[in-house]
Amino acid sequence: MSRSLPSTAKFGLDRRTFLSSLVGISCGAIGCGADTYEFRLRQTKDYFEYLEKVNSVLGSKAVPFEGVEIRPPKPFEQILPPPPPKDGESEAQPLDPKDDPSRLGYHPSVRLEGVLASWRAKVDLEPSGEGMAYLHLLSNLPRWVEKQTNNDIEPLQYRADLTNVLANAYNVQTETTDSAWPWEPIRSFSKYVGKRKVESISIPPEDQPINAVFYWMEVQDVHVGMVLIFPRAINTRWKLEDRVKHTFETLKVPSQPPQLKPSKPTAGGF
Repeated sequence: MSRSLPSTAKFGLDRRTFLSSLVGISCGAIGCGADTYEFRLRQTKDYFEYLEKVNSVLGSKAVPFEGVEIRPPKPFEQILPPPPPKDGESEAQPLDPKDDPSRLGYHPSVRLEGVLASWRAKVDLEPSGEGMAYLHLLSNLPRWVEKQTNNDIEPLQYRADLTNVLANAYNVQTETTDSAWPWEPIRSFSKYVGKRKVESISIPPEDQPINAVFYWMEVQDVHVGMVLIFPRAINTRWKLEDRVKHTFETLKVPSQPPQLKPSKPTAGGF
């Protein structure tokens, strides 16, 4: 199943573009004058109320890969592996799988390919207690980098390979051409952001205590996925899926695969 966006697709909020367009829009729609001024004030007020809401539920911007910008939902904190040992230092201790950002949340034996960044957060449960939620940002961007030195790499096969891994982890039937998963489009993005096409699906059956929502977006040949994992008993006040929608509203993704010179390091991804 292939989904794509126009090459001009841009993801994020541009205040200057929005505010400068208000004059032309309002004058053309209702004529210039006092009514125009009041119209512009209302539009500006609505826009900054939207920004305030976004800032209240999203954390600081991260740049996990060249050209990719993301603001993860609060209160997620990035899972960072320990830095490599410096020259002359003894070899670093083996990394605990639970602290490995490339391991699927709640499934430390499952390694994910193409992970740009991972986060985790403590969340409240109902009627009481505490649990852990995870968020993985994945992409075929590292495959595009690898393909520059290994033509056997298939970046456009990434989705099929990733769904196989997730299907095996959650013990469900994998997605095939003859048996597609029931993806649902996300339609409630804000009017203040550019158009984007994002699909989502809850993978595990409802009898499992953990839910995993898989999101997918394609910008031409650059493919991006997110996996949000959380206990089904999570307190409803967290509204993590709503927060992830705002993350997608502020997400920036390059419209073309990276064109790195062979002499440059192939950083990015785990």
